[in-house]
Amino acid sequence: MTGSHSGHTHGGPGAGVEEIAAGHSAIHHLDPRAKIVGLIGLAIVSVSTPPGAWVAFAAYLAVLVALAVAAQLPLRYVLVRMTVEVPFLLAAAILPLTVPDGAVLGGTVAAKATIGVLAMVLLSSTTPFPRLLAGFERLGMPRVIVMIVAFMWRYLHVIGGEVHRAKIAREARGYDPRWLWQTGAIARNIATLFVRSLERGERVYLAMASRGYRGGIPAAVSAPLELGRLDVAFAAALAATLACVRVVLV
Repeated sequence: MTGSHSGHTHGGPGAGVEEIAAGHSAIHHLDPRAKIVGLIGLAIVSVSTPPGAWVAFAAYLAVLVALAVAAQLPLRYVLVRMTVEVPFLLAAAILPLTVPDGAVLGGTVAAKATIGVLAMVLLSSTTPFPRLLAGFERLGMPRVIVMIVAFMWRYLHVIGGEVHRAKIAREARGYDPRWLWQTGAIARNIATLFVRSLERGERVYLAMASRGYRGGIPAAVSAPLELGRLDVAFAAALAATLACVRVVLV
């Protein structure tokens, strides 16, 4: 992980992810299937590791940090996206006060959450989203789920932009609801956003149907993938490392 970062890597929903994922490191160029199997496998192995196996958790984390450094991911970019685990860390911090042996259990929850989130950040930040979907599809994920995720990702940005524009419009009129007694205005804004999103979805579907859409996967998602020797070597080396950690350190 590097200390530098692009000025637009921490904006709205998914801001900067596409730019980072389009990098040119060896990790970026790996087949998405190798990264999916390897990184999700690492997260699963971490979850199945017994509580209190601190050396093993440190080894898993060291592997992920080494991969992030090899992928040249900006440090601030990674840390910003790691904030999704804050609720889990807060829950882990409460465990020592509520259950016997809570310190060990809380530390274990924090370690597993950190490892899992970092693995997913690494996966999403080194694989362009269409290739990531293609990888999941080639690994047997139902096509309808792949299609739903593809549309959700695309329109998450559209809805995020709509929320941003509505916020600017409110502030331009001198109104910025943020207090408890202003929840009515916030609720109306949410309802308006829901109705607009539903209407937009209907219009998009009708437009697609009029152009011959019959439920297939977009061509960008169905792009061909080729598993090379480097991809197999990456997955095998990662699997061997995890097996050694589990056998030797747990």
